Amino acid sequence: MFISVASERTSTSEDGQLHLSIARSRSHLEQAFKLVHHSYVQAGLQKPNPLGMRLLRQHFLRETDVVVATMSDVVVSTASMIADSDLGLPAETMYRKEIDEVRNRGLRLAEIGCLADRRDAKLRFIEVFRFLSCLIAQAAVSRAYDGLIVATHPRHARFYMRQLGFRRIGEIRECPYVQGSPAVPLLFDFEERRGSAVHDFLFQQPYSPEELAPYVWDEETRAHFYAALTQLDEGGEKKLERSGVGPVFSLPVQSPTVQHFS
Repeated sequence: MFISVASERTSTSEDGQLHLSIARSRSHLEQAFKLVHHSYVQAGLQKPNPLGMRLLRQHFLRETDVVVATMSDVVVSTASMIADSDLGLPAETMYRKEIDEVRNRGLRLAEIGCLADRRDAKLRFIEVFRFLSCLIAQAAVSRAYDGLIVATHPRHARFYMRQLGFRRIGEIRECPYVQGSPAVPLLFDFEERRGSAVHDFLFQQPYSPEELAPYVWDEETRAHFYAALTQLDEGGEKKLERSGVGPVFSLPVQSPTVQHFS
């Protein structure tokens, strides 16, 4: 899907449009992971690492999606929809009780994380993220998710609640994977929001089944990022093998249980 951003016209864009999609190439994936690393380092949310990428074990799950906004094949914005599985969701390091309570209501969940934008203008990023949210929401429903979790800085929570229909489900706590920054957990329940203006906005321009289809990493892509992750994560190889995401690239079956960090 394309959105017009004529005011964003730069030397890298001849048509002044952003292309929103699920990342479907190793190049777009690597650009996304590097953009998140750069943004998190600049914001003081993580220390720089030698590879310049922020990559999670959950990125290897078949139902985890990396969404991107690109201009002339350059990733300018990105977010990840992280699949719930036996690995758990990143926010569970702080909010396991709250997330389990939602699961116990029968909801299948995914978590939004790894948000980043190449540009400095906050308003431009917010505009693009609202459109990325449409893609995320439609992809989530196509994968039979009932709700989305986000752990965000308290000063960003108002945007999620007012603009995107999330509600708060827990208290402010320190987030261990972003240098102890404060975080608050939010939930978007698709059934709760059905019929609302926010729900209508998210689904008013449907993506095609082909656009929403998951991108399955080939062996070369998996091997490339597996090697990167094991370098970034001390003892990561053993953790990945125990999780079923090892050198043979087998994946666990998705669990039947039913500032945006990660």
